Amino acid sequence: MEKIEKLKILSAGEIKKIHLNSLEILEKTGVYVYSEDALKIFAGLGLQVEFKSKIVKFPRKVVIECLKMVPGEITLYNRKGEIAAVLKRSKSYAVSGHNAIYVLDREKDVRRNATKEDVVSFALLSDYLPDIDIVGVEAMPQDVKAESSLLHAIEAAFKNTEKHIFFSPERREVADSIFEIADVVIDNGTIREKPLLTCQLSPTSPLTWEKGAVEALMGTVELSAPLCLLPQPFAGVTSPYTLAGLLTVHNAEVLSGIVFSQLLSPGSPVIYGSAWSTFDMRTANVIIGSPETVLSRIAGSQLAEFYHMPYHTIAPDTDAHVMDEQLAWEKFATTWGAYLAHSDLIVNGGMFSTGLTVSFEQLILDHEMISYIKRMTQGINVNEDTLALDIIEKVGPKGNYLSEEHTLGFLGRGEHWEPMISNREIYENWRRKGEKDVIQRAREKVDLILKDHSVTELSDHKKKEIERIIKTFEKAVE
Repeated sequence: MEKIEKLKILSAGEIKKIHLNSLEILEKTGVYVYSEDALKIFAGLGLQVEFKSKIVKFPRKVVIECLKMVPGEITLYNRKGEIAAVLKRSKSYAVSGHNAIYVLDREKDVRRNATKEDVVSFALLSDYLPDIDIVGVEAMPQDVKAESSLLHAIEAAFKNTEKHIFFSPERREVADSIFEIADVVIDNGTIREKPLLTCQLSPTSPLTWEKGAVEALMGTVELSAPLCLLPQPFAGVTSPYTLAGLLTVHNAEVLSGIVFSQLLSPGSPVIYGSAWSTFDMRTANVIIGSPETVLSRIAGSQLAEFYHMPYHTIAPDTDAHVMDEQLAWEKFATTWGAYLAHSDLIVNGGMFSTGLTVSFEQLILDHEMISYIKRMTQGINVNEDTLALDIIEKVGPKGNYLSEEHTLGFLGRGEHWEPMISNREIYENWRRKGEKDVIQRAREKVDLILKDHSVTELSDHKKKEIERIIKTFEKAVE
């Protein structure tokens, strides 16, 4: 459990105003839903559906009742059917990034399209790194059929990590096939009993649910799989330009997804998600590394806590296109903000260029930073043993603590952070060892991990079943 005190941006009164305004928006304005099937089902479940305009409105009492059904704790499992994480606002879990389409080529140092082999390598790296708790599908391979790109990525991930997986489909058919793959992969149970992946789905801002997203939501909650609701409004474009307005639109969209999920499957596990973005009017660009997004991360966490829900946000984030100082300060600020907010899931390790590009070295660098921050959140442990009064009195003035059993006893126990790639050599030793910067050391670490690390292989039967599911899907969409 993190010892560092949670940072707050909003007062209790401000949170209540955002909540009440969100309820009013849902009741009077409603959300646009493209799916005819969903409209019919929601009408039968007590929502006010205007079929001609495709607008769904939410009676206030229905929203409030649905909020009471959402579980405050969610348990996630890994491929072996073991507990991987417990989301209950007491510990933050780092997740590698997902759904990038470009990879920074390690040999040529240029951006290129992501491949399925890249997803294999990212999954292996994420599986190895101890402070990457959950594996995101880092990239969407561009060397396979576009319609089944995510299925191929999931196959690559499941074959190369035993950790819990975080994924984001665009339509129900893809989600259904992925859940079918998951049921093949898991040991000792089913995904309903032991969910080994979390599904992220996004409404389209402002206040719209596309057919693919809402129908994928319906399929996800049918299985009681963990669902992360992730609106992505852009300030001044798909939401008001003000941060309070941005928070309100976002919150209303999350609440709409909560109502849908709980009406369909009361008590189904839902995560309050956020992928905070602002919009730079000078460059006409979506921005994810600004100070306003850091403020929003913290405010979003407070709203999730108000609803007694686990919270997801994105970080380490940057809008820089190269590994420079801008990348460093934006990534640290966004990640530190996410941890100060006590976020349950923090997703985006290894990504840069506003989430469009991933890099093997960057995943190692982000892991180093996450590890550094995790140590900070643990604070200082103060007890009789750590205060060491008897040792201080024993050693006395002008003494030496190097040979004391107390010193030796605390080595390797986490009292002091131990880096993986950061430089701690004196200048002369650093020069003698080749004057390597942290990016060079990250590259060497990548090569070493990919050369030596492996995971327990799936059985031939499971591999064949996964291939069959993908081929069946691809045949159906031809």
